[in-house]
Amino acid sequence: MGMDTIEYDKRQVLALHKQWWKANVGLDVPAMRECFPSGNALSMFNRNSFTYFGVDEVTKLWQHFIDTGIPPRLTQTVAVLRIEARADTAWVISELTYRRVAPVQTERHWEIPDVDQTFGSKATEIYHRDNGEGVPEWKMWHFHSGPLQPFQEPRPAFGDTLTDRGLGGNPYGEPITYTFTLDRPA
Repeated sequence: MGMDTIEYDKRQVLALHKQWWKANVGLDVPAMRECFPSGNALSMFNRNSFTYFGVDEVTKLWQHFIDTGIPPRLTQTVAVLRIEARADTAWVISELTYRRVAPVQTERHWEIPDVDQTFGSKATEIYHRDNGEGVPEWKMWHFHSGPLQPFQEPRPAFGDTLTDRGLGGNPYGEPITYTFTLDRPA
């Protein structure tokens, strides 16, 4: 018996989600662009606290990072807490940690300069089965990211920490966890 439609859609969305996060590791612009609908359909609340509209604006942002020498992510571990798909809409929530190749040494980036550490983020992604031109193909139409709380900071009203529950710890079940490592030339 074949996979039901919802499970099939979840797998397609999860594959696109993974492509997005893998593209973040090496700032792979072509792979990133494939994740989003054409035109200005995308809205992005970036971890840097700014809002971007459309795949061309995100491309320009990434090119800015490349041109200004922001070091790429060396490793990134993503934990998917929840993925849901219904008809032509899906969403994913995740937490992740990442480490840069070298400390950030520019004031034009939101991460702490001259600190070699692991950073954490959390993200919500909303997908729609439309490539921006009406073709029924899953694409990410909205992305929202922000920093994770410090790993040892107690959660208000509960007292537990991120270290206590672990990356991706949640009441929904075991997270889908994977790590991407930057391919480095020999």
